Formats: sequence, structure tokens, C-alpha cells
Amino acid sequence: MDWIVVIATVVSAVAYGIIFWWKARQTQDPPPLFDAYKFAATLLVAIAIGVISAFSGATFNEEYFLLQMGAYAGYVAMVETILKALVGLLGRTWPTSFPES
Repeated sequence: MDWIVVIATVVSAVAYGIIFWWKARQTQDPPPLFDAYKFAATLLVAIAIGVISAFSGATFNEEYFLLQMGAYAGYVAMVETILKALVGLLGRTWPTSFPES
């Protein structure tokens, strides 16, 4: 198992989470606060994807660094969106630091 794949997936998820949080801060009024629960959920999804990728034989290639980082962020976004949809179908909400009253 290549732990660099897991680390790269987590780094990609961190970048994905921060970029889209910052985008929301720039475009929404009032700007949303940083949601630690959502960020932690994103990191857990990333760890799972990284471990699955590493166990399936994926290796990290320095030549394609940006391509792999973008792909890992895309995997995280896709799987997280699917999980949110499934959680919504079950009548639940995705974990958040700011539950609505």
C-alpha cells in the first residue's frame, strides 16, 4: 500500500474544502462561517478514497502530480455528493456544526 496516495488524497480534499469555502465566503451574503463538521466529513471521505485507491494498487507519480491531485479532489467531490444524496434520501442531513433550529 502506497501511503503517499492516501496523503495526496487528503491534501487534495483539504484544498477542495478550503477553495469552495472561500468561494462561498466571496459570493454569499452573509458569508458562511467555517463548518468544522463538514470539513471533517470531507476528510473522512478523502481518507476512505485514499485507502481504497492505495489498496487497489494506485501509485503516486510525480510527473502527473497536478493531474492526480485534481483527480483525487474530483473523486472526493463526487463521492461526497453521492453520500449527501443518499443521506438526504434517508431523511437525514449531512453533519454540520450549525444545525438549523
